[in-house]
Amino acid sequence: MPNVTIYSTTSCAACHTLTNWLESKGIPYEKKVIDENENFMQEFMAQNEGMIGVPFTVIQDENGVVSKITGFEPKKFIEALSLT
Repeated sequence: MPNVTIYSTTSCAACHTLTNWLESKGIPYEKKVIDENENFMQEFMAQNEGMIGVPFTVIQDENGVVSKITGFEPKKFIEALSLT
C-alpha cells in the first residue's frame, strides 16, 4: 500500500472531499493540518517548493516513486495510487 500524506487546512472543502474519497476507497493516509501546526507548515513549504495550494498530497509507492498532487482531481489520484 502506498504511503499517502495530505497537507490541508481546517477550512479547506477540497481537503475534506479528498479524505472522504480516500476513505471510501479504503486507502489509509496521514493528514497534516498546516494552519494548526507550524512544523507541518514548514514541511508543506519544503515539499511543494513554496507554492501554496491545498490539498497538497505526497504519495510514495512501494518502489519509492513519489507523486505530488495539488488539489483534488480523482483521475490523478487513481493514476498515482494505481487504482483501476
